[in-house]
Amino acid sequence: MKAFLLENYDIHVIGEIKLSSHVYKMKCQEGIFVAKITSQKSLQTMYEYIETLSLHHFVKIIRNQNQQYLTPYQHQYVYLMPFMDSGSSFLKELKIKFYFETLAYLHSHSCYDMKVNQQYYETLKNDILKIIHERLSYYEQMMRNYENEIYRSPSQWLLVMNYYRIYHALCCAQQYLSQYMDIVNGHHSIRVCLTYKNFDYQHIYLKEKCLLSLDYMCIDLPIYDIFDMYQRIPDILFDLDCFSQCYIKKFELREDEKLLLCCLMNIVPIIQLEHDEIDNIIKISRLLYYLDSIQNFISQL
Repeated sequence: MKAFLLENYDIHVIGEIKLSSHVYKMKCQEGIFVAKITSQKSLQTMYEYIETLSLHHFVKIIRNQNQQYLTPYQHQYVYLMPFMDSGSSFLKELKIKFYFETLAYLHSHSCYDMKVNQQYYETLKNDILKIIHERLSYYEQMMRNYENEIYRSPSQWLLVMNYYRIYHALCCAQQYLSQYMDIVNGHHSIRVCLTYKNFDYQHIYLKEKCLLSLDYMCIDLPIYDIFDMYQRIPDILFDLDCFSQCYIKKFELREDEKLLLCCLMNIVPIIQLEHDEIDNIIKISRLLYYLDSIQNFISQL
């Protein structure tokens, strides 16, 4: 990496630390930098969007000597940015509030309508229905397995007693999908925008009010950033209930977007129960809290 930076950025590395398989922190004569390796060539276009639209709240990528944001590296790409310490995790409430506000800012300043045909909606419907049916089948099979147990463990009892909530959520997902298809009948466009899709406390630098990672940014429906927050990261559900209003009040979702988001939210995540009973109970408890959390969020839409 030392020779690579000298050749492509004219930066003189004094020492480097490998933070992960794709992230390097380097002390250089010119300052302290972070080099990230990515396979996402589209990041070049996404960052050009950010620069063209003068969007704030994003870390600055340093151009290479060819004035490009990405530099080819071992069949992948590198982008270079100044090092910023994301700070204490004890500020997580402030970080989540800032993140929701930043999503609203990002979406509202980059959204536009994109033409689609009815086949787009049919494909989307079929893809979602397939996932819903897979989840129904998964939890039905789990229920049958536990019902045949003579002596159920506490976690098995917990799931059996709350299965009706999982089933109800998936049925609601189907109902919301049906309502969504009714409302988009005859529509010929969808609203898209820049989406972030990569929440992590370590990506938020409150001191400079910016997001430090750009790896998964893409053009997509705005609702997928919210959906990502609720389904991909169960550990933060306890922090989301009040802060999601920071987004809703600043970026108004359309009626069809609300229906699709409600559908997706009700597609219950899969949990896999193992041999650790305490861990199993924690997983089921998180799942139940997820169901409570999405109902609270949906009531705010």
